[in-house]
Amino acid sequence: MGLFAALSNSISGASAQSLALNNISGNIANTQTAGFKTTETSFADMLGRTEGGTQPAGGVAPSTRNTLGIQGTVQSTGVSTNLAISGNGYFIVRENTGTPQSPNFTGETGYTRRGDFAPDANGYLANGAGYYLFAGPSATAPVQVPTGTNTLSSLAVSPAGTLTGTGADGSPVALGSLTLAQFGMQDNLASLDGGTYVATGKSGTPSYGLNGATLTAGSVEQSNAGISDQFSKMIETQQAYTANTKVMSTADQMLQDAIAMYT
Repeated sequence: MGLFAALSNSISGASAQSLALNNISGNIANTQTAGFKTTETSFADMLGRTEGGTQPAGGVAPSTRNTLGIQGTVQSTGVSTNLAISGNGYFIVRENTGTPQSPNFTGETGYTRRGDFAPDANGYLANGAGYYLFAGPSATAPVQVPTGTNTLSSLAVSPAGTLTGTGADGSPVALGSLTLAQFGMQDNLASLDGGTYVATGKSGTPSYGLNGATLTAGSVEQSNAGISDQFSKMIETQQAYTANTKVMSTADQMLQDAIAMYT
């Protein structure tokens, strides 16, 4: 059974490296996506059947995880309504399940680090993925800024999360207070599209507050995917995949040789 096991192991190895390459390609594609968190691949060995007191090597089982705890670089954008988080926490967001003329925000609550917020036609702040910013868990409408002739020229966030804008005419505009959602087990959040996550039983329910995090207006948190790092992982993955395919072809040839001996 040794050759069949070798063939099975190499197939599992190639399959695992294929998953790793898929994750790497997604990371590279999103190196310029605000708030993006890389998807990393990890591997666990699968034990082969024990024979005569020995433990033969087995195959491999891949798994993935998001690097939610790794901060991206905060970069100034010059867009007054952009917001960046330094430290732990997530913006509270929801989708508009209605229409632009008759918005509806009663859908599922999401959490994101993507802070490239800009006002829609109603002045509601939505990020580039279409998720609307809510000041807190009990808010019934998104954060809204003035539109028209008195649009914001700047936005300031206090250490307590108080939002204060400056209109085009120089007048102050009070926009309320913004809080963040905090999770003790953030790695167990479930992913949606657009860099948004939802709570799960394993992540637990969120607590709210800044808890040492700071908010910077006019900036966004960049992707934590680095091109050079991802290219290095891609080369390693390619080499591992190629090695597994060589094991496949070698095991296949040896099996053919063995069969030929009996024909």
